[in-house]
Amino acid sequence: MPSSPPARLLGDKALPAWAADATVLLLVAACMFWGLGRPPIRDNNEALYADIAMAMSHGGSWLIPHLDGVPYIEKPPLLYWLMALCFKAFGVGAWQARLPDAMAAWLASLGCIVLGRRLESPLAGRTAALIAGTSLGWVEIGRTILFDPLMSLGWLVALALVVLAERRESRALMRWAMLPLGLAVMTKGPEALVMLGLVGLVQLLLSPGPLPRARMLRLFLDPWAIALFLLVAMPWQLLAAWHQSGFAWFFWVNETINRFLGTRIPPDFHHGPWWYYLPKLLIGTFQWTGLLAALVLRTRRLRSGPAARSAVWARNASLTLLVFFSSSSDKGAYYLLPVVVLLAWWAGVRLQQAVDRGQIATARAWMAAGCALFGLAAAGLWLAILSVPEVRLMALRSGLPPPQCALLPWLSLGLLTVSLLAAALLRRGLLEAGLLVFGLSGLSMSLFATELAVAKTADTSQQHVAQVLHSMFPRGVDMYSWQTFEDRDASLLFYGLRPLRVIDSASSDLWFGCRHAAGASPCVQPSAVREAARAGRPLAVWVARDRLASFLASGLAEGMRPVGFRDSIVFVRRAPPP
Repeated sequence: MPSSPPARLLGDKALPAWAADATVLLLVAACMFWGLGRPPIRDNNEALYADIAMAMSHGGSWLIPHLDGVPYIEKPPLLYWLMALCFKAFGVGAWQARLPDAMAAWLASLGCIVLGRRLESPLAGRTAALIAGTSLGWVEIGRTILFDPLMSLGWLVALALVVLAERRESRALMRWAMLPLGLAVMTKGPEALVMLGLVGLVQLLLSPGPLPRARMLRLFLDPWAIALFLLVAMPWQLLAAWHQSGFAWFFWVNETINRFLGTRIPPDFHHGPWWYYLPKLLIGTFQWTGLLAALVLRTRRLRSGPAARSAVWARNASLTLLVFFSSSSDKGAYYLLPVVVLLAWWAGVRLQQAVDRGQIATARAWMAAGCALFGLAAAGLWLAILSVPEVRLMALRSGLPPPQCALLPWLSLGLLTVSLLAAALLRRGLLEAGLLVFGLSGLSMSLFATELAVAKTADTSQQHVAQVLHSMFPRGVDMYSWQTFEDRDASLLFYGLRPLRVIDSASSDLWFGCRHAAGASPCVQPSAVREAARAGRPLAVWVARDRLASFLASGLAEGMRPVGFRDSIVFVRRAPPP
């Protein structure tokens, strides 16, 4: 490992490189872990995935994931396994469920620092770690239960090892790269392999680099590397196909090929125009966008060298992923999560080379302007909320609770202060100090987002509904949901109201499982409620307010007492006295 020069952070005093790295990682850790468990599990993918992991930790199958008691094979099980292990080690809760993804997001910053040292570009590694680890999009997705943070970590590590393997023409490193790639496939499926294959193909055709294309191709197609990848990625898939009927078509064809083409059955994906990801990418890098633009405009082209070559890989990979996901019929803002880190690495290398060439002064002034502009934009939001009634009304109508709306001016003031201080430090020549101070903007926005998520609990989680029902039925209740599931009431499962039987289910997530249920299916007809009532069992039916008319028309509400909540009404029937 080459020795690293000290990092100039505070005036003329030198801070050792290890201390500068540790400071960046501590800030990223604060963004990722502070208040991780305060917002309850939300009624979206969080609730679905957390319930699957909880079932595993309570004796369920670790081979075939089960949602609400039936098979759920849309994605591989690595994330579920890690969440289940966290539940076993630390108990069941929101922060335990989010810990694997948050840890993966933090480890990505650590990986940037390690790669920077390996390529003798420590400033590039620190800068990339700071930009990626505090960018609003990366932080918010990293604090949410999704497959993408964990998949991104495995995929980025694999790409970094491929870059190092190309530099040294090392088959050993190429083989090591297949291990994290296999884990990425075990997290989200074959798309990770397709992504890396496309990036390698583009690199081979457009930027072959120091190796002739034939030798580069032989390196990519090393038989032992392929064997190691298959050893990691395939056993679960083959075992699942053996044990679960319908797996092969649903997982390999329907969930992979048909999802990309927009022909998945049933349709459960988001559409969008070809430019869908451009604004999403700006949100992903958010406060760092101006600084990234300054580095593009005011630094020279990358020169030759290992770090520059890695930046070329990062740039080409970003463009490849952008084109690939834009061409898909299935759109999701979090699909571009790896691009945030790739852009951060590319920017870090450009900054490193500007410093090494002694040409940082002009770029630093433009970077200061980028920081200041972000702060002024935050101040503009503050003034608009204070002085323009229409803007304040728009914020309230968007679902922002009044207490958090009142906090927005303070958030804007904090962001303005941090941005102007960072700009002043950059203008004075304190490069890393200015960047680190500006990174505090990510922590400020993360803390505000946490408070906002807690305040909107009634809109996003059924935690309170579950608490009320547990108090009404301490010995248990037959729980039903009227037609809806997934984004509306799935957290009822996590908070103990299981099994949740869905009447006339319109759920795409239960579509496969209810057709392949080995035992009782959670997808039931209205007659199931009538049978429970005739049997004298206590029961409750959760009904979204926008589905109330159809529920009342069904006649199931007869003899039941409504209990109102914010966006739902629960109709309950107690057991008759003995």
